[in-house]
Amino acid sequence: MIRALFALCLVSSASALLFGSGGCGQQSCGCACPPPPPPCPPPPPPCLPAPCLPQLPPITLPALCLPPLPRLQLPCPPPPCGCGRKKRSTTGLVSKHFGDEDKSLCNNPQIRKIILTNISENPGASKIAIHSELKAKLHGNYVVMCSNGAFSFVADTNNYCVDGNESNTCYVFEA
Repeated sequence: MIRALFALCLVSSASALLFGSGGCGQQSCGCACPPPPPPCPPPPPPCLPAPCLPQLPPITLPALCLPPLPRLQLPCPPPPCGCGRKKRSTTGLVSKHFGDEDKSLCNNPQIRKIILTNISENPGASKIAIHSELKAKLHGNYVVMCSNGAFSFVADTNNYCVDGNESNTCYVFEA
């Protein structure tokens, strides 16, 4: 019987030691189970459906019919090696500031004659008349500028003429 009593004491001590018995007051000592987690919060309220908006009629846009763009034709770039045209074969550089004492710079007597015949007191009318006669007689593309004051220019061209009268000066170059 002593053995049975001893075994019973040993089993109860071992179970208290290994599995915890909650015998340490309200605190759990040893390997007792942790307290249960707090309860879950209530679920959020359901979302309300979006309000129905009135249907708008579809928008129709007119078709855009744009004219085709003109093709851009650029001149060929100069050769990269400097082996192209030489300096003596380039077009002449024309540069003049008007209002100086020398008011005539021209390499084409036909253009000079057309300028002097069509120049008037009005630079706008002179420019139109000179351009019309140049197109009719010389059949080329020309740029005409007329002014009753001083102006400055630089251009690369083979045919040019600058002349005028006391009130206006006109500059013409072949484009």
